[in-house]
Amino acid sequence: MPHYRAFVLDEHGQLGGVVNLHCPDDASATERAGRLADGHEVQLWRLVAELKFGDPRHRPKRRRGARAPVH
Repeated sequence: MPHYRAFVLDEHGQLGGVVNLHCPDDASATERAGRLADGHEVQLWRLVAELKFGDPRHRPKRRRGARAPVH
């Protein structure tokens, strides 16, 4: 079943909350997100892929102040 995420924005357009939805199709997800609106703007996103990474405990420790290289 597809995974959707509804971002509810406050009256200033700032993120007020996030709701995860599992719906069979776009139409049902849109209908459910509409019920969350309650007078607020809602952005509905369909998540296409969920990426899984290895166990973070086995990652090398990041040096304090170290940053990723800028290209």
